[in-house]
This record gives sequence, structure tokens and C-alpha cells, in this order.
Amino acid sequence: MRRTGALILLVLAALSATSATPKKNSKETARLIEAATAGDEDAILSALASGADANAVDADKTPAIVLVAPQLLMGKEGAIIEAFVKAKVKIDAVDKEGATALMTAASAGRDGILHALLEHKAAVDLRDNDGWTALMYAANSGSTSAIKALLEAGADISAKEKKGWTPLAIAIYRGRGAAAQELLKAGAKIPEKAPNDMTPIMLATYGRDLAAVRLVLENGGSVDGLDADGWPAVSVAAYNGDGQIVMELLRAGADPAIKDKEGKNALDRAKENERSEIVAILGGPWAPPSPTGGQNIAIPCSALGGKVNSNFTVDGSTLIVTTQFPRPLTWYLGGGNTNRAKSAKKLTYEGSFTPAYYFDTDMNAKTGSKDPLVKEAVGSEYDLDYMQYGTSVTLQYKDSEGHDRSKSVYSNEVDVNVEKEGEMIDISDVPTDDRPRADNENGVLVTKVPLSLMKLAPGKTVRVTAKVGACGAGVAAKVKL
Repeated sequence: MRRTGALILLVLAALSATSATPKKNSKETARLIEAATAGDEDAILSALASGADANAVDADKTPAIVLVAPQLLMGKEGAIIEAFVKAKVKIDAVDKEGATALMTAASAGRDGILHALLEHKAAVDLRDNDGWTALMYAANSGSTSAIKALLEAGADISAKEKKGWTPLAIAIYRGRGAAAQELLKAGAKIPEKAPNDMTPIMLATYGRDLAAVRLVLENGGSVDGLDADGWPAVSVAAYNGDGQIVMELLRAGADPAIKDKEGKNALDRAKENERSEIVAILGGPWAPPSPTGGQNIAIPCSALGGKVNSNFTVDGSTLIVTTQFPRPLTWYLGGGNTNRAKSAKKLTYEGSFTPAYYFDTDMNAKTGSKDPLVKEAVGSEYDLDYMQYGTSVTLQYKDSEGHDRSKSVYSNEVDVNVEKEGEMIDISDVPTDDRPRADNENGVLVTKVPLSLMKLAPGKTVRVTAKVGACGAGVAAKVKL
């Protein structure tokens, strides 16, 4: 009798425990997986609030919280992770590759999710099946904000994955210069050799990011080293078409005459892959595009090695300004007066190469700009002003259909703005495809600007003053568009 009573008590206790555990709603669980996969933030919150199993996985065995981690959640990241935690999620659950939500968020650069996971004590230094940590994921993707957050949370900056790669070596090899800079600032050390037996400069050259190449050189890295096929870094950059990296390596003392296992040097590799501008940089022939028609203004410029030719022509409703420097444009973009080897002195120049063009549209010097610093351009109503930007940055912009886009930049670029009497013209309402732009066309700077932005029309005569940074006084001429 006593045994029976005890058994009844055990059964009642079990039933009580079962009834205290909320039953998971299979319909809402399916909705959670669907919403997590699609990044539907409201549906995720609703499903969790309605009894979905926070630890559910999809058909590929990926946990819901890992599915959520790379999504763009419109500012609701904190609320969503809070809802997962309230629903008793295993915050460090992994997918079949061993990746956690923290790793996935770091890889995707989802700062909101990453910070929320860290606030709820997600493990910082867990490893996936290949030994990668969240910091390695962030280094691989180049997310500097994720790197900062993970380091502040105590991530191991010197951790190595199974083959021996560190976060810094990964960032350099992947061409993530900004990420590499962040890791270096935090105390990471550039390895003498990577697990693939490459020297740091070879890693950076394969990564194809000028910033990473500069970081290696600035931190004592040598220009020496060969890949498995005996190619030096300068040959790799020449073949890939990375002219600015070629210039950086040359200015650091790289020898372009070194031959690989097939007996070819950097010039041979540039020719092989039809990199005509780099061929010219390395001493081969250069056939820059020549404008047909229009009007020329020649600007003497010993500082840049000769004469700068500017051509003005009109194509339909677009003004085309072609600026040809004494050498290919990339020669100037590649580093200016920065050199790290005595042998590179002949490859440098002093001052700026960027041009500026001033337009006196009504041919009256008493109207328009009165800037005393630009005497030749007094009376100019409009000007084209150039600037350099980059490298290792991400630009945000809208495409021709108004969609938000981003573009990663791994080299120096030239941009152009249209100004009216020193004030930049607002072009936010101008379709992206019709906005002013400056492009490098086989070593020549070609600028295209809608005539309407300067209130001009084909056939109009204007007074143009052309100036180039290092070339001294500007040259003025009447130009018929």
C-alpha cells in the first residue's frame, strides 16, 4: 500500500512538471523558421510570442537564431534577441558547420544582432568545425565594427584556426585593409609567413586591396616573396590589373624584372592579360584614347613630368572633359610622393595631380566668383572640382531605379563635383546614371557632366580656366561647346 501511494505521488509530480512546461506550437514554430529565413522581423516576434519553439531548426539543421543572425531587421534586433532569450533559446546553438549566431552576425556585419547577442552573453571565442572564431568571421568579411565589438568583449586576437590562420592574416589575404588596420591597432602581429607559405606582401597582393598592401609595407613588411609558381607580388598585381598596387610595390623597391618559373616578368604578365595601362607603367607602349573634335587646353607641368592636355567636347546634352597627363593616370593615383626605396625616387612626384576647371558661362568677369585665391577664374559661375577617395571603404548609393546599393572600394578613386560659385550643386534628384562622373579610361581621366547642371547648351561659348594642382598658374581659353 505504501508502495502504491509513493508511485501515485511520483506520477502526480511528473504530471505537474509536464503541465508547468508550456507546450510548443508547431504551427507557430513553422512560421518562425519561415520568418527567420526571410528576415520578417514582425513575424519573428509574433511567432515567438505565440509559442514557437525558439530552438527549432530548419530542414538543413540550422537553428532559428542562426537563420535570423544575418538578416536586416530594421532596428528590431534587440527586441528579437530579447524575445528569443525569453523563449529559452540556446544562444550558442550551431548549424551543421558549427557556426553560431554570433559568428553569422559577424560575417554579415549585422551590428545590431551582434551587440544584442553579446549583451545576452553569447560565447565570444567558440569555434566552428574548422576552428574559426567570430573574430575570424569578422576579419574575413571586413566588418570593422564587428571586430571592435568582439575585441571589446574579450575576443582572442591571436587565435588560430586549424590550419594556423589568425584573424589578421585572414584580413590581409582577403583584402580587408580597414579590418587589418583595426586588428593591428589592437595589437595583432603580422606573421612572417602564412599557412600557405606566402609572405605578408604576397597575401596582401592576392587580396587586391591597396590599403592592405600599404599596411604591410608600413609595418616593416618586405616586397620580397614568391607564390607557388614563382610569381613575385608585382607580377601578380600586373596580371590582375591592380595598377595602383603595382605602383606601390615599385615605389617600395620591387624589381619588375624578376622572372617566374615560366621565365616571364611583370611586363610579360601585364601584356598577357591585356592590362594596357600597366604595360605603359612598366615601360611598354601606351595608346591612350584621343578625343575627336572639341577644343584643347594645354597646361605646362614640369612637376608631373610634362604637359597636361585637356579637351572639351559635347556629346548630345553631355559635356565631356578629357584630361591626359604625361603618364597614365594610375601612375599618379598610386601614391604620389610616397616612396620607401631609394630606387623609387624616379617614380615619385610632388604636389597634387587633380585638376579643376572653371567656367565663366556669361563671358563677363564682373559676375560670378570673386575668389581672390583663384585669380584666373574670377567671373566663373561654375567649376568642376575633383577629389580622391578610398581605399578599403564602402560607398552607399542609389541605383537608377532608386534602390539602395553599396560598392566596396579597394583602391584610390577620383570623383568630380559641380559647384556654383564655390557651393556644391545638389544632385540628389538627378538620376544616378545622369550624374557627373569621372572615369579612368586606359590611363586618361574622362569626365562626363550634363550641360544642364551648368545652365549650358551645345554651341555656347564660355571662358574656361584649367588648373592642375602641382602645375602652377591656370590656363584660360574661350571654348565653344
